[in-house]
Amino acid sequence: MRFFCFWILIFCFSIGVAAQTLKISGTVTDKTTGEPMVGVLVTLRPAGENKVVKFAQTSPQGKFEIALPSFPENHVLHFSMMGYAVQTIPLIAGREQYNVQLSEQATELKEVIVKAPSIHQRGDTITYVVSSFAAAQDKSLADVLKKMPGIEVDKSGSIKYNGVSINKFYIEGKDMLGGRYGIATTNIHQKDVGSVEVMENHQPVKALEDISFSQNPGINIRLKEDAKARWVGTVKAGAGFTPFLWNAETALMRFKKQSQTLSTYKTNNTGHDLTRETMWFSIDEILSQFSKNYLLQDYISVAPSRLREIDADRSRFNKTHLFTTNNLWSLGKNYDLTSQITYTNNRLKSENSTRTTYFLEDSTVITELAEHAVSKQNRLSGDVTLTANTPTYYFKNKLFTDLRWDDVDMDITGTFPNTQTASVPHRQVSNDFEILKRSGKKAYTLNSYNLYQVKPQALTVSRENETQHQQIQSSVFYTNTYTSLSFYVKPVTISMKLGAVGVIRSLETALTGVSDTLGSLKNDVLMRYLNLYVSPEVEYRKSGLEAKFDMPLSFVPYRFTDNLDSKNRNEEKFFASPRLYMRYHFTSRLSASLSGRYGQSPLQEQSFHEGLILNNYHNLSQGFIDYKTGNSQSVNLNVSYRYPLKVFFANVGVARSRTYALRISNRYFLNEYLLNTFIAQPSRSDSWMLNGNISKGVYFINGIVSVRSLYSAFDGALFQNGKESPYSSDSWSITPKITSRIARWCNVSYELSFSRNWLKMKNSDMQTSYKNLSQLFSCSITPHRTWYVQLAGEHYYNEITQDVSKHLFLADAEFTYSFKSGWELNLSVKNIFNQHLYAYTVYNGLTAMSREYKIRPRNVMAGVFFRF
Repeated sequence: MRFFCFWILIFCFSIGVAAQTLKISGTVTDKTTGEPMVGVLVTLRPAGENKVVKFAQTSPQGKFEIALPSFPENHVLHFSMMGYAVQTIPLIAGREQYNVQLSEQATELKEVIVKAPSIHQRGDTITYVVSSFAAAQDKSLADVLKKMPGIEVDKSGSIKYNGVSINKFYIEGKDMLGGRYGIATTNIHQKDVGSVEVMENHQPVKALEDISFSQNPGINIRLKEDAKARWVGTVKAGAGFTPFLWNAETALMRFKKQSQTLSTYKTNNTGHDLTRETMWFSIDEILSQFSKNYLLQDYISVAPSRLREIDADRSRFNKTHLFTTNNLWSLGKNYDLTSQITYTNNRLKSENSTRTTYFLEDSTVITELAEHAVSKQNRLSGDVTLTANTPTYYFKNKLFTDLRWDDVDMDITGTFPNTQTASVPHRQVSNDFEILKRSGKKAYTLNSYNLYQVKPQALTVSRENETQHQQIQSSVFYTNTYTSLSFYVKPVTISMKLGAVGVIRSLETALTGVSDTLGSLKNDVLMRYLNLYVSPEVEYRKSGLEAKFDMPLSFVPYRFTDNLDSKNRNEEKFFASPRLYMRYHFTSRLSASLSGRYGQSPLQEQSFHEGLILNNYHNLSQGFIDYKTGNSQSVNLNVSYRYPLKVFFANVGVARSRTYALRISNRYFLNEYLLNTFIAQPSRSDSWMLNGNISKGVYFINGIVSVRSLYSAFDGALFQNGKESPYSSDSWSITPKITSRIARWCNVSYELSFSRNWLKMKNSDMQTSYKNLSQLFSCSITPHRTWYVQLAGEHYYNEITQDVSKHLFLADAEFTYSFKSGWELNLSVKNIFNQHLYAYTVYNGLTAMSREYKIRPRNVMAGVFFRF
């Protein structure tokens, strides 16, 4: 009986304890990334009331727990966090686990309305909510990126964050494009993107995350849920007149967890440069002491002149076709296979006139020309890359092929009338293999890059009574193979790299139609060298200080053969190029970096030829055979500050470089030819560069104000007709910009750019300068959600000479009507004032070039746009 009573008491006590320990728990995660969220406020409230009964906050693992004495009837769980949409879930009897996913959303506070763009920060990751920056007229992701404070997108499409180039561009955490991210930014519609994440100091190799630090940021694009795992895209088509115009574009993409694909086809004759989308942006060559690439020199330089300042689309008379297909297949966690294929067919026309002034010590030489050029470009490139990126293992193998067929026809009138025909094809195949294995605090790397490149080029110049013909055959095999071993002993990483760079290069040229009294008209040379190098490296990271020092040492035996005179000219060289980089984080927002480098100048082995080469109708070049090298020193200081929650970003940099060379370039003026050679004469040059950039969100205008500025100064010399001409040149520019959403129905943008340039010759009284001013204004008016009007104006003031200045006014207008089905109709007018010419002056060394371009006339286009 006592035993039975004892168990009855235990049973009753257990029921009482259970009644007092009802626990409600769960996990809160980010709906976009799936990552657990820390600091989410979880409150228990009566349904329909704001009274808080109980509350808790989520842990770093995203978990929460609320203890209750009994089940509360008609109560709800309320989940809230700044920057995320509030979510409410009713309590259900018998249910104790509540897992929740929160979605990003701009937050409106009770007393303060946040008018600045929505930016969030979590650790080293800055998140921009795309919808907070986008307007009705923004179609692509690139349109919105340009409006985000701290992010810079230049005309080429390359992206910087607070003045530093990005090292990776991901879509949903995957690197499908391998540096050609312009294909994504110009073709993914901004309405399909939820947020843009900037990962500061991003280390792309997971196995090196705590061994080697990175000074460059990465960008990750987070798509909206309805844009994932299904086919999305855009279609655009338009036609117009003066002359007949067309523009057609289609982009088709799907981003799944296990695969990604993005394919495009575009064609137009409206002047828009489609090839910019396919440019490859990589910082590997900047950061590496030993290049993983090799480019054969283009000895023939015949191409339509490019515009400066004004948008190049204004002067491009083109017929362009572009096809791209980009794919990624996930072969398992951290294993990816990617492929890219690009084909471009581009036909360009160019009409311009140039007045070139060469400044000599006692006189000036002036040439004038009018140019009519037609170029035909065909390019087919593709690559296949296999990548494995795990915390202990990294593997990459990239096979790349690049084939180009380029032809140029150019008619020149003026001082030296002639006709030029150039054929400059290019063939290249390369393979880049890399493997890294990490074991504890050690990492072993093996990398081998191999390339074969050939450039068979030809040039024919026809003058009134004579013809010159230049034939060039150049090829190279290049290899760079190295191995390295790294040890990490906190807080120091010690690495040792051993490698070899091998080059076998040949050059055969033949020139006819030019008098051999100027020199030999043929070249048949072979250059071989093997660069054996060792590079010790030390990295330190502790308490806000990051430092990296490396000391590459090279021994290079050169073997040069001139087959025309059967002579070998061989020599061995030793190079040392120490480099130091330091960065200190004063606070989480303020940091400064200092870098310095001393290096012996690389040997200009592609200039090892004694025969003349006709570069174009006016320029002849003659190389040299000289193993003497100079040196260079450079120092860079950069200070960076960012306060994302206050929408404030700023950076300033100062760079100083000095160069010492044992030879100096020289040019001889020989009637219709300009002969470019070198003279064995020691020379020094000195340069300074100062740049700064500030961008700030301003609440009361609901927009952003930014200022960019750049100053550079150069001091050096050039030989002309065998006489030394020391000179200095300076340039300064400042560019303030303001963007504002002054009302829900109106967005405006204004940018002003002022620049001034100076040139002074030290052995004479000659000094000259010119200045340029440009203003860009755009306004988008949306009176109704179904239609909007976009207006744009441009003003350019250019000083052509000291007595002549020119103004140019350009204006565009566009009307767009949107249907509920997703279709859009638009009507646009470009160059409303029907301007015809654009002129400016630019300095290049001791040369001033005043150019005048024909620009596209007024044109009207009607088109349709559809997003699905």
